[in-house]
Amino acid sequence: MIGDASKLRAEAENLAGFLPGVLLEARKLAAAAPGVHGRRRAGPGEAFWQFRDHRPEDGAKLVDWRRSARGDRLYVREREKEAAQTALFWIDPDAGFDWSSGAGWPTKKRRALTICLALSILFTRGGERVGVLGGTPPRTGARAVDRIAEELARARIVKPPTPASRSAVIYASDFYASPDDWRDRLRVASSAGATGALLMIADPAEEDFPFRGRTLFEEPGGAKRSAVFGRAEAARDEYAQRLAAHRAAMREVAAAHGFIAVLHRTDRSAAPTLSMLVSALGERR
Repeated sequence: MIGDASKLRAEAENLAGFLPGVLLEARKLAAAAPGVHGRRRAGPGEAFWQFRDHRPEDGAKLVDWRRSARGDRLYVREREKEAAQTALFWIDPDAGFDWSSGAGWPTKKRRALTICLALSILFTRGGERVGVLGGTPPRTGARAVDRIAEELARARIVKPPTPASRSAVIYASDFYASPDDWRDRLRVASSAGATGALLMIADPAEEDFPFRGRTLFEEPGGAKRSAVFGRAEAARDEYAQRLAAHRAAMREVAAAHGFIAVLHRTDRSAAPTLSMLVSALGERR
């Protein structure tokens, strides 16, 4: 019990030093990104949307007399429908995802967390609920972002559970697992009416394979699996072909179940990736 308490205390201290920086990065990223707006159609709500011509069935109570007084036609003021939706996030807890090649880039997990939190900031500004897949109930508002930041940083959910009906789900991983595993997961999510995105995060070393000469490759996280290449550069072309084939398979699986797949490298700006996700998710919702 004492050991568990010490471990939890150490984890809390690490999060206390880690999260403020990630949240600051996310807020800066969100501040420069396009906004997320409500559902653009008429319905109950507070925000003005448009004027339209008065119809006989509207009756006199719906006439906007101030606007109608400018001309010889009657107008009705329509408001935008406010329908809070839910966005859920999942970040891969695998040790290999919490890794960087050491070239000055953030770990894949940190970059995923930054992008997901920036998305959650934009979603809450649009009045939507945000939460962690398999976590506490989704909420909206500024405090919701702080809460899911801690939840996402702590989350150790290896197999994402079935999302709530008609939610948007953002899965963040390097997606090196078998496409068949993700085919099953996305089929279940799609059957529940969910849509969303696969945020594929890659380290530059994984993309460019810059290794030469005798090289020892070890699995992150203290696993025992390792491999030694006498001439690592000789494997570069085959590696690139297999990686491209795997990525194509993942995109095909995503598209078949109504999801998009977006690739992001940690040595590049997160802004274009965030804008792409905002645009694509907005269209699908």
